[in-house]
Amino acid sequence: MKRLILIISIFAQLSMYAQDPSYQNFAQNRFLFNPSLTGSYGAQSWKLRSKMQWNNDGGSGYKTLSLLFEETMPCSILDIGAKVNYNEEGAGLYRTLELGFLSSAFLPLGRSKYSDHNFKLGVDFSWGFNSIDFSRLIWSDQLDPKYGNINPTTFVNPNQGRSSWYFNPGFGVSLRSLWNKKSTKAYMTNFGAALYRFYSLEDGEINQSVSVLGLKNSNPYRLTAFAEAEFVPVYFSRKYLTFRPMVLYQKQGNINYLETGFRAGYLRNAGIGFYYHTAPGNKIGQTPWMTFTTDFLISVGSGKKLELSLSYSENLGGLQNFVGPQFEIGISYHLSKSSICNLMGMEDDVPYNNEYICPIMAITPGKRKMYENIWYKN
Repeated sequence: MKRLILIISIFAQLSMYAQDPSYQNFAQNRFLFNPSLTGSYGAQSWKLRSKMQWNNDGGSGYKTLSLLFEETMPCSILDIGAKVNYNEEGAGLYRTLELGFLSSAFLPLGRSKYSDHNFKLGVDFSWGFNSIDFSRLIWSDQLDPKYGNINPTTFVNPNQGRSSWYFNPGFGVSLRSLWNKKSTKAYMTNFGAALYRFYSLEDGEINQSVSVLGLKNSNPYRLTAFAEAEFVPVYFSRKYLTFRPMVLYQKQGNINYLETGFRAGYLRNAGIGFYYHTAPGNKIGQTPWMTFTTDFLISVGSGKKLELSLSYSENLGGLQNFVGPQFEIGISYHLSKSSICNLMGMEDDVPYNNEYICPIMAITPGKRKMYENIWYKN
């Protein structure tokens, strides 16, 4: 019965609006929600993410594996990134592979004695395809009322069970500001919006359809908007605590999604977060869930840091006993250099200056690009 439910669910998805692969938490995957946030860490970063969910039905559930890269380029107005996302549902019944290149460009706005502002534009050029193993499905014409599954099917596998390559472009903007910048308790604000699939390709080998049946189904745009801030409520002898609230809104087709929460941190070394997810305006009903996160950042050498992150999510509604919890594990390796700037014969270390005495943000003296200061020395 569970397998039948899974089959029905898959084909219901094929006939409805297709949705982009989801990520569990904005805080751990910022530039996947808005490409203008690419390179905001002030580092060359290599990231591996793994997410597991829907494991309570006795099958293989839903798995997501992501390899991410982003690089701060202090020698340029640009920062760059790349991504490889793989999703698998039900032991290979339904797969998605997506590849993408991201870039962001900044424009300094409004410099004053007590504040700095960076406006950023970002683009995401992604391509992907979906596939399904039809041989693992059971069709109604295979079933005998007495002996069960004994008959061959007349179903003809279209397109070898694979969609065309689809094009998933994204465009985003954001505005980051640092206020009271001369103080150790300066605070940061950041907000922005992004639009995915703002351009549609109808025909050809690369188009906008994600259908494994070869249908020219529409794939609606995805809109995201976020706002976040970071405060330093406690600072003493270069030791400090941070508090970072955020809100994220997404809309794709008829689906609305809202995430709110906060992260509390000690230095940049460790933090915990709590987030609440819901679907406002859902006429069918709510299936909200809560996410608990923890992260650790440790030095592994001069100009090198290793970051570990864990997320646990639990449904609060009626699906709790069926779909089970979600788990996400991440590992990131950060380097305080830019390989591309180095290849261009320019300074490869991020040239932070001493203009800011606050521990949460840093700025490059020439281009005046602001970054999160993961290299603050305690």
